[in-house]
Formats: sequence, structure tokens, C-alpha cells
Amino acid sequence: MKKNELLILLIFFAFAGPGPSLFFINKYTVSFLPILSIVSIAYLLRKQIAAADFNLIIKNCSYKLVWQGLQYCIFAHALCTLIFKPSGILTDDLMARYSIMAVNVVLIGPVVEEVVYRKIIFGSLHAKWPFAAAAAVSSLIFAAAHLSPERALAYFLVGLILCYVYKKSASIFPVIVIHALLNFIPIIYNTLLEKP
Repeated sequence: MKKNELLILLIFFAFAGPGPSLFFINKYTVSFLPILSIVSIAYLLRKQIAAADFNLIIKNCSYKLVWQGLQYCIFAHALCTLIFKPSGILTDDLMARYSIMAVNVVLIGPVVEEVVYRKIIFGSLHAKWPFAAAAAVSSLIFAAAHLSPERALAYFLVGLILCYVYKKSASIFPVIVIHALLNFIPIIYNTLLEKP
């Protein structure tokens, strides 16, 4: 693992992931730590970002693969909801209290998490291990980091699906799109349920 990747993991753990920031959740931390995380990560990946041809990435994106991945992720969540009937999660409470959380959940979170879990963790493991082992371990970490035992199986299955899409597409872009859409669906659903 490269030095920049280790720094990204440290930033993620400290500011965005299941780290010390969980003990200091308030309007300032939810407003500024996600932005600080994505800016720091973008700075550390600036050479890769500068070298990327975004027109080509968007043009070559397999939207069929994105759609299929999203469908399987929705199915994984629905199945686990039917089996375990989980209650709400911390993010739901935070979204009810802080409007900035919608931006964090749909835009910042998917980018930061996919860089960490798929690009760095899965990518590093898959460089040494077969796909199944690397995907399983990175997906276990992804599920554990969401701190929701009731939804752990859903997060694990989603992690496996996203690892598959990442490997099949050879790009982080499709998994970011899937993750963002997957996080956006409950926001739409909860908004439609709101009473006028």
C-alpha cells in the first residue's frame, strides 16, 4: 500500500469513517468534516485525478452494469429488511436533524467510501489475493464500519456487488454512481412519506 493510500485511510478513519468523530457529532462536525475529508483525499489523489480523462470515463461507463449493480444492491437491502426487519440507523437520525447530511450521504460519502473500500482496501487485497477472498474481506470491513449489526448482511452483500462492479468495469466511477443512487433512494422515499 502506498503512503498516500495510508494517509487516505487515516483521514477516513479520523474524519469520515467509524472513528473518533462519532463521539463529537454536532452541526459543525457534520458540516465540515466530510468536506475536509473529500478535499484532503482529492489532494492526495491529485495526480491520478489530473491524469484521468473524465470524458472517456463517462463515455466508457457501462450504464447497463450500473443499472444491474443497483438492482442487486436494492435486492440485497430488501431481502435483509424482510428477514431481519431492522430499525433505523444513525444516518437516518442525523438526516432528520441536519439538512447538510443529504449532501454528505449522496455526494461526499459515496466518493470517499468507494475510494477507501473499493479502490484502496479491495484493490490492495486483490493485488495479492483471489477476487473472492479480497471481496469478502473488504466487504466485511465495509459492513462492520457501518456500525449496524441488523443491517450487516445487507452491507456485506452490497460490498460484494460493488467489488464485482469495480473489477468488471475497471473503474471507480460506476461504483460511486451505484452507491450515490442507493443512498439517494431512501431520501426520496422518506420525502414522499412526509406529510404536507
